[in-house]
Amino acid sequence: MARVTYRQIEAFRAVMISGTTSGAADILCISQPAVSRLLSDFESMVAVQMFERHKKRLIPTPEAHVFYAEVERSFVSLETLTRAADDLRECHTGTLRVASMPAVSIDFIPRVTQLFGQVHPDVTFSLQVRSTQQVADLVASQQYDLGVVSAIPMADVAIEVEPLAESRLVCVLPAGHRLTDKDVLVPADLEGENFISLGTEQSIHHKIDSVFDSAGVKRKLLMDTQLSYSACALVMAGAGVSLVEPITALHYQKLGLVIKRFEPRIVYRYNLIFPAHKTKSSLTLSFVKLLREELKKLHKSSGGLFEKLSG
Repeated sequence: MARVTYRQIEAFRAVMISGTTSGAADILCISQPAVSRLLSDFESMVAVQMFERHKKRLIPTPEAHVFYAEVERSFVSLETLTRAADDLRECHTGTLRVASMPAVSIDFIPRVTQLFGQVHPDVTFSLQVRSTQQVADLVASQQYDLGVVSAIPMADVAIEVEPLAESRLVCVLPAGHRLTDKDVLVPADLEGENFISLGTEQSIHHKIDSVFDSAGVKRKLLMDTQLSYSACALVMAGAGVSLVEPITALHYQKLGLVIKRFEPRIVYRYNLIFPAHKTKSSLTLSFVKLLREELKKLHKSSGGLFEKLSG
């Protein structure tokens, strides 16, 4: 059995709006005979008289008005869907879910998020702050669109890894410390200092210990903490000195913490991770672009404390 076509419905709607086949032809950008043929075929299909013909005008029947109300509801829904598709294409609506390690979540990621909100004011944004391994789990399970993590080895096939930045650990001192006048610190400078270590299960902890052991330097290892920002807060409180990743240190520098370059170079890398089996959305790519732009600004403003960018 033949069905009413979308084009016939368009012709019917155009005639209801304009009142004439010539007006409908202008709306649809087709010829008047084409409109008349579509309208005739439509009425034959539905087996209901929709119009009474009076000279050059078409007078809608009561049945036409009832049907037109249904047509308008459908067209409004279609237009709504079309606008929604346009919004998605232009990144005006949608949801972005970002998971991040704590180190960059105090100041840096919130700043990028604020810029993202200016560009995409109607997009829903979710930020989850977790350890690097927990971030990896959230991204691997596709609960989150991207993660910002430290560059620990990841063998999960459900995760796609993309280098974000490579820098070096910096030495942080409380204001007024005896070493604040030195431009570059070496292990020997920290002989006998109260040293705040990062958690023993972190690989960076072992790299730091190896540097001091190789130099034969003894520190007072009375405190340790899992997080760079906790180490910075302890240093600011006068509990000792520490070596931490630079993004966190640069935030605390604005609060009065003293940062010094440290030699030999202890590498610290940041990665982006994505669900491996999920296409990156336009919103994800937009956030990553802003992230990289802000890192470039940080690099320029850090006086060499935040070093090398990837991508």
